[in-house]
Amino acid sequence: MSAGRKDPHAAVPLRARGDRPSPFAFRRGAHAPYAIRWFGSTALVGHLRHLGAEALASEQLDTRDWMRPQEPGELLDDIAQVLNADGEGATLVERIGRDVWIDFVADTADDYDVSAAVAGMVFSEYTVDDDKVGRLPRGDLLIFGGDTAYPTSSAREIAERLIRPWNRALRRLGDPDRERVMLGIPGNHDWYDGLDGFARLFRRDPLRDRAALAEAAEGRRRAPGNDKEDGAAIGRLYRQLHLDELLGSFSLAKDALASTFAVIAGRKVNRVSRLWLLGYRAVQEASYWLVPLAPGLDLWGVDRQLRAMDFRQRLFFTQRRASGAAARRVIVAPDPVTAMGERNTPGIDILKACGLSLTHDETFYLTGDSHHYERRVVGPSMHVIAGGGGAFTHGTRVHHYPQGREPACAFPDQPTSRRLAASVPLQTMLGTAGILPHLGCAALAALEIVAFRAGAGWGWGITLLAGAFVTFAMFQAVAKRRERPWASLAVALAHGPALALAPVGIAWLLTHLAGAVATGVIDVAVMALSGPLILGHFLLTLVLSGLEHHQAFAVLGHPGFKHFVRMRVGRNGRIDAWVIGKDDTLGDGPAEMIDAFNW
Repeated sequence: MSAGRKDPHAAVPLRARGDRPSPFAFRRGAHAPYAIRWFGSTALVGHLRHLGAEALASEQLDTRDWMRPQEPGELLDDIAQVLNADGEGATLVERIGRDVWIDFVADTADDYDVSAAVAGMVFSEYTVDDDKVGRLPRGDLLIFGGDTAYPTSSAREIAERLIRPWNRALRRLGDPDRERVMLGIPGNHDWYDGLDGFARLFRRDPLRDRAALAEAAEGRRRAPGNDKEDGAAIGRLYRQLHLDELLGSFSLAKDALASTFAVIAGRKVNRVSRLWLLGYRAVQEASYWLVPLAPGLDLWGVDRQLRAMDFRQRLFFTQRRASGAAARRVIVAPDPVTAMGERNTPGIDILKACGLSLTHDETFYLTGDSHHYERRVVGPSMHVIAGGGGAFTHGTRVHHYPQGREPACAFPDQPTSRRLAASVPLQTMLGTAGILPHLGCAALAALEIVAFRAGAGWGWGITLLAGAFVTFAMFQAVAKRRERPWASLAVALAHGPALALAPVGIAWLLTHLAGAVATGVIDVAVMALSGPLILGHFLLTLVLSGLEHHQAFAVLGHPGFKHFVRMRVGRNGRIDAWVIGKDDTLGDGPAEMIDAFNW
């Protein structure tokens, strides 16, 4: 090894992060594909795919119809074969003859550089100051907790945003010492593509196993190349000018047209045939599964599609629970039961479908979906959200928590989340989240200017209609409009008319300040910046009032606070867990221990 170059296999000393303040500056990715802007054109395509997927779901078109989940013992045999676990017993711990190590990561694959940094953390080994543990090796099992790629988990997006950066990190490590197992459950973004990309990565394909292994071996033999990416400065300029949004939209349109013409012409649609991570094997036959983990402890992976768990899963898990094979279980789920300190209906429905209750049944509920870390103790159960696998950060709750619902640990913490939320209006104006709000506000200003030139009656009529429409749209955007209708209406009435009247106020102000120099073009340009500022203030108000907790943070596209969970499952079913992550994901310095707990 050359002097000055770190050994990629060297264990990283894991030190506790503590409660120090997070930095103010964070590095952003500089290599394509860049992080999705949630008010940009690529995200718009994802929203349209969401609507299409919801429509198909309402027609009961369910991709799970072709699935045949393995029986728990059958899946255990498949996993044991990959891990060369030749022992006897009805659980994985017994088969492998030692503690089982599991890595859990969720909400992955957005920005390339951030994704590569997360991969570097997941594939590293760590040491801790604990005489009973000492070393935290890479997991025997790597579990993905949903939303594998953004904005939709198509095979292409997974390949570009997950497989390419993660395999690059794996090639730096050289040949793997052994094969490991990869399991996954789908989240809503995986279902936007009908599980096509998800299945190409996670579903076991016996006909392709030999070819995949041969190609993986060939990939490992290839030289890793220069570890340093080129073009970082150009990449940052490219992203800041929003050229990635423009060219990304053209690329999506090109793919859609190519697929359409292929279907019309009766030709095969060209897609990635198989996705894999070097050194990992997919073993599951369905989007849901069950692994006997240790005596008295099961590992469940559940899938609610876009709405609810289907009857097949209900029967599958109910039979296991009724058999009494395990009194305790780890549930890997796509939605939290409690999010931002409040009841979350999709997660509650998952528990009901499984016939479980956190307050009565010993359950370790492990999930993502919210892009932060949060741990709660609920009776005999543990509820953990760990959605820091690569997507933009959702800050934790900014509004005060309901009595008795404060989390045991949160990352980022509440003061940091408040600071992040305070920057939302400015970042919305600057276009951090995309330029669609700017284009919409500019169009509104142009419409009102044309209307007023046709006459005052036309002008005020259009302004009134615009105000009513924007107010209604803002009210509909409030997540708690049914629970707190009057507060939701008040916030909408404070911002909707302000946005509609802004072009009138700007025109009046410019006329008095600039006189004859003022033109309609300047009015439109000023509105293109002022309108998003009002929109950003609307989102900030929702967060501060507790009416909605997520959308404001989507504006920031924040690259920090990424993490994953490394767990050790003992022979007695005890789980020790370490949450490993970084504030500034792309910054210098090693990963740190965000939290540690046992169950």
